[in-house]
Amino acid sequence: MRKKLSVLLAAFLTAVLVILTLYGAQLYRQGDESNYTPPKQPILAPREQAQADLQHLARAVEASFTKNLEYPRQLEALVPEFIDQVSRDPASGQPYRYTLLESGFRISVPDPARYQLQEFLIENDTLRIR
Repeated sequence: MRKKLSVLLAAFLTAVLVILTLYGAQLYRQGDESNYTPPKQPILAPREQAQADLQHLARAVEASFTKNLEYPRQLEALVPEFIDQVSRDPASGQPYRYTLLESGFRISVPDPARYQLQEFLIENDTLRIR
């Protein structure tokens, strides 16, 4: 009797293990890149988008500096290693202005007046909005 129970228990555990293995394999096949959908980016107001763009570009410039020990001469040099593309100012559609300084860099919107501002820029990782 005990031997029968042991055989039944072993068969049951083997069946459970096979089912779990097949289920895991199915999940693994579904998890490849072709089934990946990136999360949707929230739609931001132009001012918020410009600020996010400036911060993103500044992080990429700093990453480039960390790797190359010099700031890039233009933002396009960051593509594709540090960013996918150089974004444009959402209010004007023009490229952001990038300037190398003696001790760093400045990235600004082309026309701060479109945001009812005098300044809208990042200089050496410091955001200035006024």
